[in-house]
Amino acid sequence: MRSFLFYCKLDIRLFLDTINKIMKIDLKLTKQSKKFFYGLMAGIVVFLLASFSSTQAPEGQTAVSNKVINTNEQTKSTSTNAYVVRVVDGDTMVAILDSEPDKEYKVRFLGVNTPETVDPRKPVECFGKQASDYVKSQLNNTRVMLKSDPEADEIDKYGRLLRNVFLEDGTDFCAQLVRMGYAYAYTSFPLNAERKTELRELQAEAQESGAGLWNKDECNN
Repeated sequence: MRSFLFYCKLDIRLFLDTINKIMKIDLKLTKQSKKFFYGLMAGIVVFLLASFSSTQAPEGQTAVSNKVINTNEQTKSTSTNAYVVRVVDGDTMVAILDSEPDKEYKVRFLGVNTPETVDPRKPVECFGKQASDYVKSQLNNTRVMLKSDPEADEIDKYGRLLRNVFLEDGTDFCAQLVRMGYAYAYTSFPLNAERKTELRELQAEAQESGAGLWNKDECNN
C-alpha cells in the first residue's frame, strides 16, 4: 500500500511538471503545430491508460507478486455417487445409488473384514462393536463414492454390491479401517493384486503398532 501511494505521488509530480512544460511549448507553437502536438499528447495519454488498466487483476482476482489468484474459485470436493442410509455393521451398509434413487442396495466393503456383530450363527467377536460404532459415526447419513474393482466380483452370494468406499473428501475408507485396526485385510477373494498388497501392508503396520483389534489388551490375535 505504501509503495502504491509513493508511485501515485511520483506520477502526480511528473504530470504537473509535464503540464508546465507543455504550457511553455504551447506559447512557441504555430496553430498547425499545436494540432499535431496535442494530437500526439492525446495518443500518449490513451496508451498509458490502456497499459495501466491491463495490469489490474480482473474482478474476483487478486494480483500478488505478479501472480493472479482467482478468489472466486471454490474448493472442490471429491465427487460422490451414493447416499448411505444406514450402517449394518463394520463392513456392510445400505445405500441409495444416484443412478437408481428409488432403490436401496446392501453394500459389502471390498478387501476388508471387521469382527462379526450381527451374524446370528456367530457370537459377537472381539472389537466388533467398536468397529461397527466407528463406521456408523463416519458413514451414517453421508454421501460417498462407491467404486468397483474390475478384478473382483460385482455382487457376492448374498446379493450385496462389492465396492470400495471413499469419503467425500477422497479418503479411502476401506484402507483406513485396516490402518486403524478396525478391520482385517480380506484378500482371499478376487481383488486387484496391487490392492491386495496395499491392504496387507496396512494390516502389518496396524499389527506392529498394536492398533485397534491388534491391541493385546483388547483382543488375543
